[in-house]
Amino acid sequence: MENINDYKALAFFDLDGTLLNSKSQLDDEVISAIHKIRENGVLPIIATGRGHFELDWIMKQTGITGAIAMNGQFIMLDGKVVYKEAIPTSVIEQLNAFATKSNEALAFYDSDGYWVNQLTDFARSAYAYTHASEPTVDATRFLKNEVNMLLVLTNQLSQVDYYKENIPDLNFFMNSPSSIDVTNITTNKGTGIQHLTDILDFKGETFAFGDGRNDLHLLSASDHKTAMGNAVPELKELADFISTENTNHGIVNAFKYWGIL
Repeated sequence: MENINDYKALAFFDLDGTLLNSKSQLDDEVISAIHKIRENGVLPIIATGRGHFELDWIMKQTGITGAIAMNGQFIMLDGKVVYKEAIPTSVIEQLNAFATKSNEALAFYDSDGYWVNQLTDFARSAYAYTHASEPTVDATRFLKNEVNMLLVLTNQLSQVDYYKENIPDLNFFMNSPSSIDVTNITTNKGTGIQHLTDILDFKGETFAFGDGRNDLHLLSASDHKTAMGNAVPELKELADFISTENTNHGIVNAFKYWGIL
């Protein structure tokens, strides 16, 4: 299909807890299903809090060529950057001050990779949770490099409200047991869908699949909303369909429910 509007729908997938298994890997049945829905006229697109530079192996195995990365702050299509936005340095400095008061490390994401301002034991465990490489350490790099997303490395859900109250220019999502995702207040996975469909001038339907709090906007922006069986309660309340867990054929069952597999 050479024209984007030859596809009848776009399907947007979160990764951890949704497309990936408990080891942050792709099951063979998921790989097969992704290829099949594309053959059936549904274009698969990743929608993740991860950086685009962490997705090469997933794209290679699935044939996916588009990604809303960094929770909507960085969008790639066919190997090209089609949208990105920076978090203002002055706002990052505010966040850094409040994180320091709470003894919490920050992780910074740009177009090339990620780093942390301090490599605490908790920071190590946070990256081990997603089987990611241990980050490098640089406390001042954000002052000269564009930053597209941040993480507050903490396991305290209450810290979301703490940061929201003190830094209203940013969005905070407790996206994993060990980190809070941070974007500009106007940006999320849902705005990522809007940016991408506008860029593509896509006229068809949209499907979204997720499990976490940073998927609330993703589902809200889509026509057909699926929460995994392991999803947070507020996402299940929003969903049109609740599938089985990601470790129990969740994506495949969702595809079958929607009639795209």
